[in-house]
Amino acid sequence: MGHFLSEPQLTDVRTALSEPFNDFPTDYDYIARQVKGVGPGILYEIFYSEVAPVCFSNLAAVLPTVWTGFDPDWLRARIEERLAARERNWLCRQFDRGLVVWLKYNYGYMWKEITRRL
Repeated sequence: MGHFLSEPQLTDVRTALSEPFNDFPTDYDYIARQVKGVGPGILYEIFYSEVAPVCFSNLAAVLPTVWTGFDPDWLRARIEERLAARERNWLCRQFDRGLVVWLKYNYGYMWKEITRRL
């Protein structure tokens, strides 16, 4: 993607942005503190293009498997796998493009809560 964050910083930002997808009350002030200094455009791209496609199914599950936080290493690995698949497969790219539109519609309230605190 077009963001220029170091690997540890990117992992921290992705982990913070995954918080609303836990089956636990979300502390949006905490998220804002974790992503401080990263531009809203970059955060928007990471939230919808990288984090939400990997994490949203936790909220959609009848019995969510992640309650208190996604493991940063697991999250990084899943996101990198998805980005690589998107890169090499036209069908994955098209599917994810549609998925991102759906995610923006369904989880826009999360993004609003995050940006209100930036």
